[in-house]
Amino acid sequence: MTRTANGTLSSLTSWIDLRGGWPEVIWGFVILSLSFSLYGPGRPQPGDFMMLGVLCLPILVVPFQMPAAIRLPVFSFVTFLIYVFGCNFVWAAVTGEWDFFKASAFYAFNFSVFLGYLVMLGDRGDDWLRWTLYGFAATLLMLALLSIPFGDRAESGRLELFFVNPNQLAYHVLLCASIVVMLAPRYEVPRLVLYALLACAVYIELRTYSRAGLLGIGLLAAIQFAHRPTLVTIVALPILVLALYLDLRALDTDLWEHRVELVQQSTTEDYVTDRGIDRLYEHPEYLFAGAGEGYHLRFHHNKLEIHSSAANLVFSYGVVGAILFLIFIRQLSVGAGARLTLLMIPALSYSLFHQGMRARPFWILLAVALSLGVLTAIEASRVRNKPPLTLADR
Repeated sequence: MTRTANGTLSSLTSWIDLRGGWPEVIWGFVILSLSFSLYGPGRPQPGDFMMLGVLCLPILVVPFQMPAAIRLPVFSFVTFLIYVFGCNFVWAAVTGEWDFFKASAFYAFNFSVFLGYLVMLGDRGDDWLRWTLYGFAATLLMLALLSIPFGDRAESGRLELFFVNPNQLAYHVLLCASIVVMLAPRYEVPRLVLYALLACAVYIELRTYSRAGLLGIGLLAAIQFAHRPTLVTIVALPILVLALYLDLRALDTDLWEHRVELVQQSTTEDYVTDRGIDRLYEHPEYLFAGAGEGYHLRFHHNKLEIHSSAANLVFSYGVVGAILFLIFIRQLSVGAGARLTLLMIPALSYSLFHQGMRARPFWILLAVALSLGVLTAIEASRVRNKPPLTLADR
């Protein structure tokens, strides 16, 4: 029995390879730190300061050459970034408000995170990608465990842990799960381990009562496992039930019922007004070149911003800015390939309903998809072009 248990444990941990230097270890801790928002909304967090040194500084000091498949998305992103800076600068000059530069700073930093990840991968190789998997897998496990002693860190019964609100936690978990699912096949993560990590993600999404988060995780699982639905049901359901058993009875089922009732009672007009999407048709004069991202008092007495990344992109930067961003996504999807592009859909879909483009893991997700797709394509090309073995090679 002991030998069987040891064999099972060995098979479940066989995918873990801790090779790598101190940069990979630090990177793992940086990923874990992204789960802690300590300084309030709209402010740099501890993980952001750490990423300055781990991802942003290497852009300046690490020599790197980008393959064409990476160069095109990066240049597309730069083009979009230039338009963002120009649009916000013009509106800052027109209105005299400095608020627009805050949005530009967000995009500049997120671009640095995206590019810095690609630079570090080019410098550190496969170890960097592997430790990314470890960091985000550990995050899912950590958040599930922390939800037990810190279950009282909630907003109106919705779990938020160390985030500003429950929706941020839900989105963070969705991004972590997406990255884990992307990288799992490359490093041969056992299916049982992967299902357990996804069960942790579903558990947290249930605790946040986030409809978009739960739908996103469901979509992610469907994309990944649609070809083995029976196996997923048999293995994942018991794990999920076990994970929920200790705490599910404490969940407020009335809260879920209340949120379902809100959906049933709310009209389309209520939804678009609450999220500020009504600006798209209330102020069509901004839809071509954009209204800039800032000084929201122009459109709402409480300075409410648009709570949808897609709608905010169109309204703030117009059709021109939206097309430039879509070109970037298009170039990125070409480099990433079909499978990884599909796995980006849940995170991109979440941004239809919430502000998702400011989250640092979102840009890490895009960088992982691009780098993994390009790396896989390069390796496949080398295998195809490798000459057959001769008797001397044998």
